[in-house]
Amino acid sequence: MIGVKDVIEQKQKTLRELEDESAKALDVVNSTINKLSTINEKIDATIDEIAEQKAKLQSTEVELNKTKVHNAKIIDKFRSLIED
Repeated sequence: MIGVKDVIEQKQKTLRELEDESAKALDVVNSTINKLSTINEKIDATIDEIAEQKAKLQSTEVELNKTKVHNAKIIDKFRSLIED
């Protein structure tokens, strides 16, 4: 027959095992959180790089349009000289 002391020891052993399992599960969760946070940081950095490149492209587009307008004015002036 199992004594009270044996039952208590068995339950304490079970408790320790369950605590260990819980700790391991929390480690997995914390590791996942950390990995996902790192991934999000990389995503943010990539988004920032894209935004920077977009701004540079926008600036280049503006400058190209200015040059195009300037060239069109010069073309019109030369055409007016030829046509007159």
